[in-house]
Amino acid sequence: MKSNTTMEKDLDNYYKQIAKALPAGGRKALLPGIREGVEAYLAENPDATMDDVIAYVGTPECIANEYYANQDGREITKEIKVGKKILIMFLIAAVIIVLILVISVIFFLIGSSIIESRFVQYDGGVVSNPDLLPGYGFN
Repeated sequence: MKSNTTMEKDLDNYYKQIAKALPAGGRKALLPGIREGVEAYLAENPDATMDDVIAYVGTPECIANEYYANQDGREITKEIKVGKKILIMFLIAAVIIVLILVISVIFFLIGSSIIESRFVQYDGGVVSNPDLLPGYGFN
């Protein structure tokens, strides 16, 4: 049998693979039971290897296939729609953030150029109204 830390890492990886193979609803419904089942199996079979656990519980793909096989088509469609809604909301939020940043940069650049154009050097002093300068083409 592998050391406890190696087995724990393998089990964590196994649970992550299962979670990745299942939709959110399936994760919430199945993972706690799978963890309990694996813990009970390991308590009864202390010399079990990761291969033994997978043979007892199943591969992540088999678990996901079983989950989908036992689900009503409407439930699967609902889970897919929820996932798409979350993705769309995330994309909209990202676009809004990008737009805000672009608009902020534009206003900053416009504001900087307006401030720079309103003040010119004239005989060592600063003139706040360039229209008052004769011969500089501001009239």
